[in-house]
Amino acid sequence: MTDIDSDAARPLPWGYLTTLGWTVVAVLLSGVVAFVALLLWRPESIAHATDLLKDGPLISLTLVISIAVQIGVLALAVRLAQWPVGEYLGLVRPSRHDLIVAILSLTAFVFAFDALTYLLGRDIVTPFQIDTYRSARDAGAPALLWFAIVVVIVAPIGEEIVFRGFLFRGWVRAGWRALPGILAISALFAIIHSQYDWFGILQVFFVGLILGWARWRSGSTTLTILMHALINLWATVQSMVKVEWLP
Repeated sequence: MTDIDSDAARPLPWGYLTTLGWTVVAVLLSGVVAFVALLLWRPESIAHATDLLKDGPLISLTLVISIAVQIGVLALAVRLAQWPVGEYLGLVRPSRHDLIVAILSLTAFVFAFDALTYLLGRDIVTPFQIDTYRSARDAGAPALLWFAIVVVIVAPIGEEIVFRGFLFRGWVRAGWRALPGILAISALFAIIHSQYDWFGILQVFFVGLILGWARWRSGSTTLTILMHALINLWATVQSMVKVEWLP
């Protein structure tokens, strides 16, 4: 059912604490590099730190730099574990059946949660989404296009390689023992999305569970990257509709 069952033919993956340690190093180093790049490109933005999360083009730049550094560090960790990078991170093609099941499940969840959000009287599109979309749009068409590419393509690749790729390989075990690892990874995935309120973080947690289940079922992080990209695409379309056509 999943590629973790065939790990016996390979050297052991990194253990729980070492996997966490490599991830922390990757995140911290990527943050430092992105901050230095920010100082070099837009030093004046540091004086207005509270507005950084609303700056779509700026978020795009820092995300690209951070993700590149994170992937580089984790690829190094994989090579030191004597694994092929693609195999360790689950970058394999999913079966057609797993693809169909995963997309249908994700679609059902997204529409069900949006309906619940509406019934509870909450905004389906968060203020963070609106602010970042507006800032990218106001910066001009090239910035908006770059922002969309980063949010829909680059960010899912980076986050999935970290969470359903590297962390999954180190924390998730075969059979029923997979559940604690998937829960822990989903919780971490939700916590890092601190730009949302508690309801938005809860939604991200459930999305993380679906992505973790898809990764466990298919053995493919490529599949979860596609799923994540579709989620971000839908959120971007919602933001565009909210800003451009709805009062």
